[in-house]
Amino acid sequence: AYDSLEANDSIVICDGTFTINAGKDALHSENEDDLSLGYIYISGGTFDITSKSDGIQGTSIVQIDGGTITIETCLEGIEGTYVQINDGTIKIYATDDGINATQKSTYYDVLVEFNGGNITIDMGAGDTDAVDANGDIIVNDGIITITGNSSFDYDGTGELNGGTVTVNGSVITTMPPQMMGGGGGGGMGNRRW
Repeated sequence: AYDSLEANDSIVICDGTFTINAGKDALHSENEDDLSLGYIYISGGTFDITSKSDGIQGTSIVQIDGGTITIETCLEGIEGTYVQINDGTIKIYATDDGINATQKSTYYDVLVEFNGGNITIDMGAGDTDAVDANGDIIVNDGIITITGNSSFDYDGTGELNGGTVTVNGSVITTMPPQMMGGGGGGGMGNRRW
């Protein structure tokens, strides 16, 4: 009915098969007394997540180095202060933000960083962002496929240094200005998996 996997300090998963139907967050790590903690690390495993709130939420760092993560539906797919994706196959359908970096911890920069992986983000209609940061977004590598009204929204800087980024069927080579994702797409009936 609430958070399915919850920890004060950290959640660390290296393998396994997880089917999660959460009334709130599927994975949630938060330490109200120490904001340097509350991190989530995933390096392997298979996840099938349905969540009424967030799929994966860590107060400080959310780092994904591998695994197959399918978030069938959620408000926000992955959320933390510093979200780093280095590898893995990730599919997200979200009705608010697909991946979100916001100032939950004062110990880390507010940043979404892509260094690898195959990420598919399909957004619901309305005022939604596939990747949203109240700080910076950096794409160094990886395959990122976005369908939605807004692809990247950032308050700081946006860098597209490498990888393959496709927004609504078109490959982009520069980070789009804030709040511009090419229009179209999104909606409950347009999932790609």
